[in-house]
Amino acid sequence: MKDALFFAIESKNNTTTNTTRQRNKMAPLQTLLCTIGITAAAAFSPAHIQHTQRTQSLSPLCSDKGGGSAIAAPKTKTVTTTVTKQKQKQEQKKKYQPSDPDTFKQEDFEDAPMFRLFLIGDEGYDQEHVVTRLVEIIEDCSEDNGADYFKSAYQGGEAFIGKYPREIAETYAEQLIRSEPIIFMDVRDDKD
Repeated sequence: MKDALFFAIESKNNTTTNTTRQRNKMAPLQTLLCTIGITAAAAFSPAHIQHTQRTQSLSPLCSDKGGGSAIAAPKTKTVTTTVTKQKQKQEQKKKYQPSDPDTFKQEDFEDAPMFRLFLIGDEGYDQEHVVTRLVEIIEDCSEDNGADYFKSAYQGGEAFIGKYPREIAETYAEQLIRSEPIIFMDVRDDKD
C-alpha cells in the first residue's frame, strides 16, 4: 500500500508540476495582455488634468505687479522757443461778392451753321409709312406736320422740313433713307 500511496503522491506532484509549468509558460502572455488592457483603458478614458499655477515668475518683466523696471528718463533738457512773425503790409485783393457781375471777358461763340432738310417726293410712297417714320425720327414733327410734308412733297416734288445743325440734319436724313421702303431725303446748306 505504501507503493500505492507513493504512486498517488507522485502522480499528484506530477500534475502539480505540469500545472506550474503551464502557468510559467502563460505568465509572459498574461503580463502582456494585462499591459495592453491597462494601456487601452488609460487611452480611451477621460483623463483628469490638473493645472497648477506657478508661485514664482520667471522674469520680473512678466510679473503681475505692473511690469518690470521703468524706462529711464533722458538726461537732456528740452527748451521751447516761440518765434513770432512780423506783420507786413500787403495790398489786399478785392473780394467779389456773389451778387457782383463777372468782369471776365465773355468769348463770342459763333452759332453752328444751319442746314435745311428736305423730303423728296416719290410716287411709290405710302402716306401712312412716311408720316409714321417722320414722327418717330424727327423730334419736333407731329402727325399733322408729317401729313402736310407728305402732301407738299407729292405735289411739288420736295417739302422743306426744317433748319438744323449739320450733324442733326444728316442724322435725320440717314435714318429716313435707311427705312424700308426707302424715304428719300436731302440736306442743303442754308446759304444756297
